[in-house]
Amino acid sequence: MNAIKHHYPAAKADQQPTPWWYFGRAVYVSRRDYWDIFKTFASAGCAVGFAGIALKRKDPLKVPLGFAGVSLGLLAYSLIGLYRMYGHPALQYMQRLLDLGDVDGAATVADLNIGTYRHAYLLADLLPEATIHSIDCWHADGPPAEEAVQDVRDLEPQPVGHPRIIPDRADHFVLPLADASVDVVVFGFGTHEIPVDDGSRDKLFAEAVRVLKPGGKALLFEHGWDFHNYMIFGPVIKHVTKRHDWHATMRQYFANVLFDRTSHAVDLFAAKKR
Repeated sequence: MNAIKHHYPAAKADQQPTPWWYFGRAVYVSRRDYWDIFKTFASAGCAVGFAGIALKRKDPLKVPLGFAGVSLGLLAYSLIGLYRMYGHPALQYMQRLLDLGDVDGAATVADLNIGTYRHAYLLADLLPEATIHSIDCWHADGPPAEEAVQDVRDLEPQPVGHPRIIPDRADHFVLPLADASVDVVVFGFGTHEIPVDDGSRDKLFAEAVRVLKPGGKALLFEHGWDFHNYMIFGPVIKHVTKRHDWHATMRQYFANVLFDRTSHAVDLFAAKKR
């Protein structure tokens, strides 16, 4: 765990965090973005208000109060969006992803993440006969480009004692799994944080191909750069990978790529090993 003191309770390794905890963590790690947005609206509102007073407008606070109303509306929309993405409704898009990929039964699954085990727990809940290898693939020299990534890693330890979740770590994006040893690989939220320019993301996807059995399935769910996600996450969403780029990546490494989009603002992809 990182030495930074957080004002949000860390998860316990031997207990599955609740959906409320994951929702709260999503809000907590977004606090910097919320603060930046608040400062923007507050600055604009104050400037307009002072201008109205200086110009002796009849109702100088009307526009600033309008700014406040809009900002509160956007905050509410963002919180609802985060809850649907990270809270109890997350099971809905995860089930839809499994249906898209026709995944069920006693599958051996490689959950490829960047230090959050939410996906592994969701998969274990929806696939009660499956074995989940939950692999932390994060590797970076120095702090992450997005501070929220470090927050996520600080607050959630590897699961301990879950009968069907086997936690492990990749070594410079090399997966600790044998060739052709898993039925399904899952790329989840955070895959967009794996660097592209230095070849790291290509290495991880090539590793996914290596560990998949012939005809194995590859699933990916991400929040892309689009208007709906912009309304939920704000300007920070600009650094994520666009949908058409995920399409290109999935087609590069896998066959029979399928796509679906949910009302949770989540893009779903399913494909097969060639």
